[in-house]
Amino acid sequence: MRRHCLTALGQIPCKSEQYFNLGCRLSKTRRIASLAYCCMLPRFEVQRRPHHFVFRGLHCKTVGMAAKGSLTAKGSINFQDYDAYGFDLDHTIAKYKLVTLFNVAYDCVTNFLVNERDYDPCIKEDLLKYKDFICKGLFLDVSKGNVIKLGNDGTILKATHGTHLMSREDVQKVYGKDMQWEMTATVRKHLRNTTCMVQGLANNPRAEYRFFENYFDCPGLVATARIIDSIDQKNESLDLAEKEKLYSKAWKDTLDSLHNMYSPKNFSAEKGGYFQIVRNDPSRFVEECSADIKRWLKSLQQPGKIVFLLTSSQIDYAECLLEVCLGKEWQSYFDISLFHGRKPGFFTDGNPFYALEKEEETEVVTELQRNGCYSQGNIDDFNKFMAKELGKEDLKVAYFGDNICSDSYPSKHFANWGTVLVLEEMDAEGYLCSDGTVPGHEQDAEGYLCSDGTVPGHEQDAENEDTGRGVKRRKVLEHSSLVTQEEMDYMLTDFWGPFLVHREGKPKAPVEMNTFWGDVIGKYSDIAVPSLEYLAGVPLDHEFDSFCGNPKNTLGFHPGRPSSLLP
Repeated sequence: MRRHCLTALGQIPCKSEQYFNLGCRLSKTRRIASLAYCCMLPRFEVQRRPHHFVFRGLHCKTVGMAAKGSLTAKGSINFQDYDAYGFDLDHTIAKYKLVTLFNVAYDCVTNFLVNERDYDPCIKEDLLKYKDFICKGLFLDVSKGNVIKLGNDGTILKATHGTHLMSREDVQKVYGKDMQWEMTATVRKHLRNTTCMVQGLANNPRAEYRFFENYFDCPGLVATARIIDSIDQKNESLDLAEKEKLYSKAWKDTLDSLHNMYSPKNFSAEKGGYFQIVRNDPSRFVEECSADIKRWLKSLQQPGKIVFLLTSSQIDYAECLLEVCLGKEWQSYFDISLFHGRKPGFFTDGNPFYALEKEEETEVVTELQRNGCYSQGNIDDFNKFMAKELGKEDLKVAYFGDNICSDSYPSKHFANWGTVLVLEEMDAEGYLCSDGTVPGHEQDAEGYLCSDGTVPGHEQDAENEDTGRGVKRRKVLEHSSLVTQEEMDYMLTDFWGPFLVHREGKPKAPVEMNTFWGDVIGKYSDIAVPSLEYLAGVPLDHEFDSFCGNPKNTLGFHPGRPSSLLP
């Protein structure tokens, strides 16, 4: 378990009896994870120790600092203004150890495909050789056997057949000279896979697609692509129509393997491979939340506010993880806990809530109770519960989650909640701390170099052009100690390029998001952050610049733009 700590590097006087206190967690490679600055108030206790301070609370007033060189956002989000705070579990509260997750999941998928569906055992071998093929946000055009990186306007930015790169001419031969993918409008409208029964497409095999936007199902993409390579190699004499049937079957079999692995009933039955391994040693898969996150969650439980858990995971699996992340008393961090939420269906399908007894669903519940645990449910009944508890209508709710299609999109589109996207790729890429929430990094705005000796830990920063102000231009990127180098190697890919943008050459100005998913993030997320650890170090009443529903506005990334969006 990597160590979590919060120490202060310095103290800067400001107004009477008020000080900025800089807190940051540094690894050997100058990574930071939790960064805080606060004014000293009666409820904010600081214990002085040699060379550093230890924070005991974050009940404080924000003293903001504008990021130099930043564009002016047209909107902002302030968490203090919200009545309720909701949290997803997987990849949000539960920080997965991605290398372990991916390798175990890939083994489970390929074991099923080889042992149950008689595919070539070679797909189980040499996974590291295909590590650079892993990329979140790709689309599988099922019947064609093609993997696509999609632009925000529907243009195919890059494509492979199986794992083999398609040339521009190859793409144009299949998709036309404009290289437009015909299913773009459908995906944009529904943000659901055809395997989720998008209306009108379920019985049209040539319209079947699958997008891969999380690390639970990405192993299935790699396995499918390798099977397609094998089909082409072994069936050269088959015509295209026959091959397309084999490609479709390969994906159907892979989907069966994912269902077998993640079927909720398999946790208690100890089947499918994945749940058995997690159940035996959950700490192998997820990190314990730091003391900072735990304090932050507790600080949200203020009079007149509600803190809730809303996850699609069943209670048995979720509780297994929560006991690692938050301890045996995990329920004390939430005023109500909702499991098996079937997101995005929680916001659209009207499923009833069920009571839980010994981790099993029992009778339908028509009235929710504070401190309870429930399964399934719907937004209308949950809104009634919150309105009754807080004594008012038109509540403002902020929801924190990692899944674009199950968390950000439905909670914003159907419930008009405030949305915070936890985007682990930010941590993998690195980011500038340029939004003013990280004292000591004020010169980082769009790339200033701290090379004048005034910023501890940055004495060796390389110099570029002189700005004439005693501080040099720079682009020093930060990574929190939550992400390991091995995880970066899995999340970042030279082959596909960044998740948020596709660019050629080196731009001279901040880059706009031009991928399909970058567009969706800008529309349905208010802000994006690398982890809850970062938010735990920022005062609750801080004004965050938001995306404002505009994908061209990249000021919604905090504490600053990720590397791929920098010049």
